Amino acid sequence: MNVISSINGNILKIIVQNLKNELYINEVLNLLMYENEIEISFLNLQIIPQEIILKLNKIKSRTKIYTNESVLKSYLMYLGFKVIYENRYKDNKKTLHLQYIVVGGSAGSLDKFIEIVKNLPKSNMSIFFIMHQRADNISSLASILQTYTKDYKVIQAQADMRIEEACIYTAPAGKHLIVSGSYILLSDEKKRNYSKPSISTSFDSFSNEYKNTFLAILVCGYGADGSDSLENLDKNSSTIIIEDPKDCEAKAILENAIKTNYYDHIYNIEDISKFIKNNYQKEYFTNEELSLFLEKIYKVYGYDYSNYNIKHIKRRVDLFYSILKAKNFKDFEKTILTNKNIFKDLFLNISVNVTTFYRNPEVFKKLKEEILPKLDSFMDIKIWCAGCSSGQEPYSIAIFLQELGLLNRSLIYATDLNEIILKNAKNAFYSKENYNLFLKNYYKAGGDESFSQYFNDYGTFVEVKDEIKEKILFFRHNLVADAKINDFQLIFCRNVLIYFNPKLKEQVFNLFHESLDSYGFLVLGESEFLDTNIKYKTIDKNNKIYKRKI
Repeated sequence: MNVISSINGNILKIIVQNLKNELYINEVLNLLMYENEIEISFLNLQIIPQEIILKLNKIKSRTKIYTNESVLKSYLMYLGFKVIYENRYKDNKKTLHLQYIVVGGSAGSLDKFIEIVKNLPKSNMSIFFIMHQRADNISSLASILQTYTKDYKVIQAQADMRIEEACIYTAPAGKHLIVSGSYILLSDEKKRNYSKPSISTSFDSFSNEYKNTFLAILVCGYGADGSDSLENLDKNSSTIIIEDPKDCEAKAILENAIKTNYYDHIYNIEDISKFIKNNYQKEYFTNEELSLFLEKIYKVYGYDYSNYNIKHIKRRVDLFYSILKAKNFKDFEKTILTNKNIFKDLFLNISVNVTTFYRNPEVFKKLKEEILPKLDSFMDIKIWCAGCSSGQEPYSIAIFLQELGLLNRSLIYATDLNEIILKNAKNAFYSKENYNLFLKNYYKAGGDESFSQYFNDYGTFVEVKDEIKEKILFFRHNLVADAKINDFQLIFCRNVLIYFNPKLKEQVFNLFHESLDSYGFLVLGESEFLDTNIKYKTIDKNNKIYKRKI
């Protein structure tokens, strides 16, 4: 059955397993008209249609939502829904495959941070320290910690910074530190537990992203920051260590965490360091095994990852390997190659999707003031956003085209390899919590109208209006395997090529050259460049804007 429903008392229980057919969508919408309490389970579904999301939003107060898909859980929670996650990979025993550590603390935590850093094993782990600080404080935490280690580079985290191996990051004052894929994001949202940065916010973000490759450590301080995230960490099979309160003068933060009963160990600092050393494992498979595995994926599923950055691929496969809890790599490989649904979960782990409206505002300011006006001479303006992720970039461009009076004769091709993220991009729903960041970026980028006019407001999320959406064509395109799709005056491809090796990058640059109109513009990400490529002229080296040479 695709949609099953039953009434238990006054509660309507709905199980949904298929929404590919319009008939099933309408059946669910009709069931959601029920006027009492509803419990709805979406099983093995990674996306749900726009109209069902809007209907659920109207009846949010009397509806419980369940899913066994982490992708759908994350998306719905991002939109402000409360979701009960039934982890289909979870068993009763936690297994830590240690790659990421977040250490959180408040008053009296500096000495604890130092002891942990001094005793870290040499490794490729990425480690983060979250300390409560005043927003106007200029933090010296990174420079202090660097004096206690030669095996790790210690830096203060910055927005859009790529997470590197063997690196320690400190959270800046006045910002929440969160992650997406292999990137650090800094959030300007309101304080949580009276704190910014908030330990809870970082714990939640890392656990949702890295599951049982993530270790959360809470050391001394006042208040209760961290405690309200621990149940979520436990559900994600992340490991939780709380410092022994007996070793702290400021112990309220630890005592409040212990009261939740969601923790794995209570250790002193010495034992915390021993635990890290004992649980760090260098690798679960070799590069050679991984390369052979990628070749088999290509033969079975047609996805070619052979020329991707091997470190990125290895970390993402590591993560999924740990989630599946395979006995060995051969067992893991067999599971992926024989189960298409599990492969899709792996593919979504490999595909990194991190973006926001007007990301790097200075690039969009240059775009609005100097590049887009030059397209006014074209009767039909065509723009390609390659690797568009969840759609914020093409929508950002469309809004500026609207303000310049060019949108009515423009068409934006928005492509990505990931079909799930493309369908969410078409929905054009974005978290209200992130809206202030969108707004700030918009004005920094040179926006001078009312940003809210481009959105419908649904309380916990917003939707881009149809007048903007209708000028964007979302579809799947593989930069590695697919051919030219049109002639464009402008191509955006930001923070995609960093995952490709030099041979693959050159192949993609040739595709872009072939796809650009005479003297068309190409915009790359902050870590990508074309300054030595004879086929392109550098227009703005800082903002990575280039122009096609004939």
